[in-house]
Amino acid sequence: MSSSKDTWYRHVFLPPLKRVVGFGAAQPRLRLFAQFLVLFALFFVVAWRKLDPDFGWHLQSGLYIRAHGVPTHDIFTYTAPHFPWINHEWGNDVIVSWLYGLGGYGLLAVLYAGLWGAALVIAGRRARLGVLLLAAAAVFPYAGIRPVSWTVLFLAVTFRAIWSPRRRLIWLLPLLFVPWANLHAGFIIGLVIILYSAVYYRRPALFGIFGLAALATCLNIYGPRLYVEVGRTLFDPSLHRQVAEWAPLSFVSLADVFIIVWGAGGVLFEQRSIRRWLRPSVPLLLASISANRNLPLFVISAAAECSQYVTTGAEALLAAGGKLVRRGLLLAALAVVLATAYWARSEVWPINQNREAAYPRQAVAYLRLHACGGRLFNDYNYGGYLIWRLDSKVPVYIDGRMPSWKDETGQKYMTRYYQLLAHPEQYRTEFARYGIHCALLGHGHLNGPMITRLERDGWRPVIDADGSVLLLAPKP
Repeated sequence: MSSSKDTWYRHVFLPPLKRVVGFGAAQPRLRLFAQFLVLFALFFVVAWRKLDPDFGWHLQSGLYIRAHGVPTHDIFTYTAPHFPWINHEWGNDVIVSWLYGLGGYGLLAVLYAGLWGAALVIAGRRARLGVLLLAAAAVFPYAGIRPVSWTVLFLAVTFRAIWSPRRRLIWLLPLLFVPWANLHAGFIIGLVIILYSAVYYRRPALFGIFGLAALATCLNIYGPRLYVEVGRTLFDPSLHRQVAEWAPLSFVSLADVFIIVWGAGGVLFEQRSIRRWLRPSVPLLLASISANRNLPLFVISAAAECSQYVTTGAEALLAAGGKLVRRGLLLAALAVVLATAYWARSEVWPINQNREAAYPRQAVAYLRLHACGGRLFNDYNYGGYLIWRLDSKVPVYIDGRMPSWKDETGQKYMTRYYQLLAHPEQYRTEFARYGIHCALLGHGHLNGPMITRLERDGWRPVIDADGSVLLLAPKP
């Protein structure tokens, strides 16, 4: 005789669940659209409330290009005015400036939320919504109005074409690389995936696709010189210790849950062969461990696999039967949902948070009204914001474009910046070289010694707010 709880499960809970699942199976396109809308809403909130440190220079770059054409040298700093700037994201910058003029930040949030949502739906290949939500939460820290959004979408399309049973679709891939190479340098990942897949799946046609796609990437305003900037970044090992997104993956985030679910599924349900453990998602996981900025690329490659593992595991457990198994499955699903909600809350809540709260708004307002009498030394993380809010009329010391740039002596601007913060007693030489009379630094352990040293030498803090301090040099 069944218990009242079992009767409730069979006659109250199960029938509507079967109807929903059956409807989704009967209307796959509508289900995909519904999944996209859910993901779009989440990514829109992330994009709306987050301001990327590089947003400002992307916007100003796009405005400059539309007015004057693509610059051949740096136009935003006083430290590298003659550096041959190769802006591999110039197309993205033009789009950002155009849409921002049409509809402001909100319209940009709509576009980039759509890119992220479409990427996961395309990569998921009819994945379960729960898996897509877990994947979305894993990449929230990298989402927003950022050029990498184009690479995430185009990589999803690349995988979809390679996996498609309609083999002729792959011959359209070279066309994809023309806009890709003009929007973001992540196209190099697409080329690597095509070449890797040619070897892994033993498909000689992909070697031809790789060659055509590589030629297509040269159809940009820089031509083959675009690879100079790509190589400059890829072959700079110091980035892994100087830039947060290039640091090794920190296993204290929601990405852990996605990786664990995917890894457990692979161990349990994949064939025990070395070849299966060399599939494209595995090297992308290793790339993510090396540099956490690659995590979205791994998620794109693994979303469909992860969903298949979850489906296979759920079916196996349900086939085993018994209330204990069903309850255990529900508890496991609930645990994943709660973990997702816990880790994702900081990315989507509160919705009305001021996206500029982490930036020196009051210091910028002061600088717009008062000239500091010389150059401005700025925090690396504030460079893009200052270029934007000071209308690119006040050149900055450093910004997010420069981690791999080198001066005429061969020294990296980023290295010199960190050396200065580590040895603030040497600031006089650098400040005299550029005529620096004001400094805008965020409060933190890296900047603390420099702030202390400047104040000790008579520099006057005129604005101390928004987690930053603006100091003026003592009058002679």
